[in-house]
Amino acid sequence: MKVSIRGPWLVLPLVVMSMSLQQCSCSEVIAPLFVSEADEERLGGEFDAQLRAQSDSFPIFKPSNAAERALETYLDSLFQIVHDRVPAEDRPGYYNNFKFTIIDKDVENAFAVPGGYVYLYTGILSSMKSEAEVMGVLGHEMAHVTRHHYRDALAQQVGISVLVDAVTGEGGELTRFVGNFFGQMAALKVSRENESEADQYGTIYLGKTKRHPMGIADFFSRMAGRGLSWFSTHPDPGDRTKAVQDQVNASTELSALMRDELKYASRFEGVMRAAGYWSNTP
Repeated sequence: MKVSIRGPWLVLPLVVMSMSLQQCSCSEVIAPLFVSEADEERLGGEFDAQLRAQSDSFPIFKPSNAAERALETYLDSLFQIVHDRVPAEDRPGYYNNFKFTIIDKDVENAFAVPGGYVYLYTGILSSMKSEAEVMGVLGHEMAHVTRHHYRDALAQQVGISVLVDAVTGEGGELTRFVGNFFGQMAALKVSRENESEADQYGTIYLGKTKRHPMGIADFFSRMAGRGLSWFSTHPDPGDRTKAVQDQVNASTELSALMRDELKYASRFEGVMRAAGYWSNTP
């Protein structure tokens, strides 16, 4: 491994001992030692460049009329509101470079990659019922990035040595790495514990926007029976809904927002209906 410039070898025996005592994931402990936030940003930037080059598989949303332009502006604004409300202590060094992209494809999904690149498919919009659900999903994905879940999952799935070689290598090593593992990066599966943590922090971020705090739980619990791939590693919908409800009940700030469920309803429905994404299906 090309890690001589940052190899904290004196720390590794303690790390190994810590892992054996705590039975934690090797990647979650070692990845931060060798993969810096600058590396995460480079990794995400390379992924984004390759995604944009694959227009057949990942067509970027390009508005063709006034309603679609309004939709793009609206979704961008919701992302920016969540982004701006994330507490300072949760922000990685590259936080101001987070980037939101809408993929114009009938896929019910959203995902992110290290470096703060967040993607939302248009196919998920017809399944959403409120601003709180959209912003909750975005907050959930941002939380995976701010908590470095995707970096750790990538290190675990492709191997820490392979990842470190790619981000510390020269020339086109990072480009080749992302090309080889592009599909895995677009469908990273994190642990159930990480999913629960993303629910927790995503709910905090959602609450900071003053939207209904159950947006994450409401959307995911309603979608759990739809056979979506990302639920294979998610906690049981009933358990996660209860966890969010308990979190909301324990917070005076979040509980106060339960009364605002319909505050932004007309704006959400109006934009979605005009762009053809409104659905009354339960």
